[in-house]
Amino acid sequence: MAFLTILQDELELKHVELIGPITIGRLPALCDLVSRDLKVSRRHCRIEPAPDGWLLTDLQSSNGTWVNGKARQQSRLRDGDEVQIGDTVLRFRDSAMIRRRPADPTHVLALQLARAGQSGGDGDDFGELAPRPIPRAWDRLNDSGDSAGLSDTRG
Repeated sequence: MAFLTILQDELELKHVELIGPITIGRLPALCDLVSRDLKVSRRHCRIEPAPDGWLLTDLQSSNGTWVNGKARQQSRLRDGDEVQIGDTVLRFRDSAMIRRRPADPTHVLALQLARAGQSGGDGDDFGELAPRPIPRAWDRLNDSGDSAGLSDTRG
């Protein structure tokens, strides 16, 4: 999934998912993404899927289309590119290129350690570093017979 983030003074104002070709400009009747920026042409540029990613094309705009500070008539967009049209900045993101943080890093570590142990014979033995469950405070209290005001209400 690819998307554009509309920036103003380095603040993210809006995210727009790119699911197909999109025309950007000032005229609502002709554009999918409309800007009120007077330096943006009525039909300023177009972003469309291409075999190798996403392609940006300037539509003969008055003030040009800039990608990462360079004027471009046409440009293949890469993850993190900043497109400037008038005073408007759009950051292109392609989630196929974004590495997502795992929801549970200990799970990923356990998988990596298991794979390292299965690779066998390379001299690196990470088995002793495998994560162990952390005992919960209430389990220790219940095991010791301490009545510190915690009770199990499940049953």
